[in-house]
Amino acid sequence: MRKKILYIEDDPDMADIVAEIMQFEDYEVLTDSGKAMHRLLKDNDIGLILMDEGLSWCWGSSLCKELRSDEKTANIPIIMISAVREIDNIAEHCGANAYIRKPFEIYDVIDVVNNHYPTE
Repeated sequence: MRKKILYIEDDPDMADIVAEIMQFEDYEVLTDSGKAMHRLLKDNDIGLILMDEGLSWCWGSSLCKELRSDEKTANIPIIMISAVREIDNIAEHCGANAYIRKPFEIYDVIDVVNNHYPTE
């Protein structure tokens, strides 16, 4: 069974790029703007969440805090991914496990995801 990642991103081109990158590493990537996040987490065995900070309808860090406060999702690794200059501080304050700064190199995403995806 492939490892599943939920990528919260409202830019379809960015979502496609990351999903394609991670498929080569044998990950299945589900993408969403964040609005169906809870349903996707309930219906799928998600091992890791990539979360964009600047969503069109809310801040990814707010969603991250929400997930951290729910015992069902509190332990899922969350990686913030954003071009926001202070993404390192934002990731730390919202409880994310790590961050990736845009623009990124392909191997930055692969390395950070591989390092944080839970092992069996």
